[in-house]
Amino acid sequence: MKDRLLSLKLIKLISVIYFFLVLFVMLFGRTFTGIYFYNFRLGEIIIAVCFILSCIFLFYNKKIFNQTKLVFVHRLILVAFFLNLVITSGSLFNSYTFKSSSYIWTLMFLYLGNYLFNYLESDNFKIKNFIWALPISYILSSIYYPQFLQNFFIKFSDTLDFLKASDLLLLFTVTNFYLLLKRNDRFSFSYLILSSAILFPYLSFKSKGSILPAVLFLLLITYYYRKFIFKDFKYFIFMLLIGVSLFSFSSVRTFGSFNNISYEVFFSEYTENTYMHEKFTNFQSILKTQPERYSNSEILEDDLITIEVPEYDYEYTVVDEGDYTYKNVREFWIFTLADGRLYSDETNIDYRLQIWQDVLFDLDYQDQILTGYAYNEIIPAMTPRERQGWDGSNENVHNYLVNIFARGGLIQLLLFLVFYYYLVKEWYLKNNNFKIIVFILPIFLTSLFDVSMESVRYPIIYFSFLGYFLSIKILQK
Repeated sequence: MKDRLLSLKLIKLISVIYFFLVLFVMLFGRTFTGIYFYNFRLGEIIIAVCFILSCIFLFYNKKIFNQTKLVFVHRLILVAFFLNLVITSGSLFNSYTFKSSSYIWTLMFLYLGNYLFNYLESDNFKIKNFIWALPISYILSSIYYPQFLQNFFIKFSDTLDFLKASDLLLLFTVTNFYLLLKRNDRFSFSYLILSSAILFPYLSFKSKGSILPAVLFLLLITYYYRKFIFKDFKYFIFMLLIGVSLFSFSSVRTFGSFNNISYEVFFSEYTENTYMHEKFTNFQSILKTQPERYSNSEILEDDLITIEVPEYDYEYTVVDEGDYTYKNVREFWIFTLADGRLYSDETNIDYRLQIWQDVLFDLDYQDQILTGYAYNEIIPAMTPRERQGWDGSNENVHNYLVNIFARGGLIQLLLFLVFYYYLVKEWYLKNNNFKIIVFILPIFLTSLFDVSMESVRYPIIYFSFLGYFLSIKILQK
């Protein structure tokens, strides 16, 4: 009996620590996971723990979810990783292996959230208080960041930064979806309207890739409030008017005079080098991924041009395409299909399109479609310096699925898609609806244009709450 009490106390302690770990990540994001403990950052320690738990999970026999196929597919993903590691002569003693494969180990947050958050709730722990993380995070990101917090993170973390738009979007979806499941009343609806009205202008200012999924989430979740809206229509109109007023105020503040710390300190204006974009991103990508179009004899010294990039403080050499004329050109909306390659008039979209196509064409050229590049080195499409960001540290392809495809090949990509299928099926068998898609879809869409799922901060929030949502009793209204 005594041993059981000690065991329960230990579980509660671990659960509370985990909850506050997730909460602090929600509030401070990358800055928090960058805190150093001796020579290791917190994010690196978390990945190491997830790796150990994943190895234990391979041989864990107790039932976790109703869908045993979900667990089985997860184990296949782990087995595929280890087989890939052996085939490509990878090493678990190389820290880069864990960095490049972090998207695999972070799946363990699904089980931690499912068990630990559910345990806290059964023990009457006020887990619901996490909903205040969204307004606090918004204040920290756009209004006021206390000096003592800045000093703390400057001293103990590797970076001081504000939450990205994708981070705020995640908090927005997590809190509002939780309230939909738990309450579906005036408070939850008011929270949805107020948070949308205040946050949307800021999201649109920070990232187009986050505002569109946010709008999609609002539309989807409003559908599940339809009974409440028709039942309490006057209150709906009242909140709608307040929402419009707050949205207008937030828009003026954001776009009319955005003179707060997050802009002046952490963001600077950047005028893109259009010549660099056109000459390198498009033509140089073709040289690397479609080498059959050019032979070495065709690339003369006169064709080489040097481009200086003061934004990155370096220069590089590219091939001047000259008067080359594309064939088989088709244009639609902001896209152009030329000689089997897709381009876009929108710079950010085109930047990503070229990276993704580089990955696809090069994997095909190297006969690595099934197995991917593995985990030993940077993805080749990200080796050009100007693709590595301001500090040269970025090596992400800005797409969750493309990253999985690049690292583990088509085999691992299919396993991940099947894994998500069984996640949705797990919910459906328990609740006889597809409401969970309201939470999954916006986050999934954001990850297709962002590096979010290759980090630690994003998956620990996303998968922890996804696992928790799969465990709680759904309120039916």
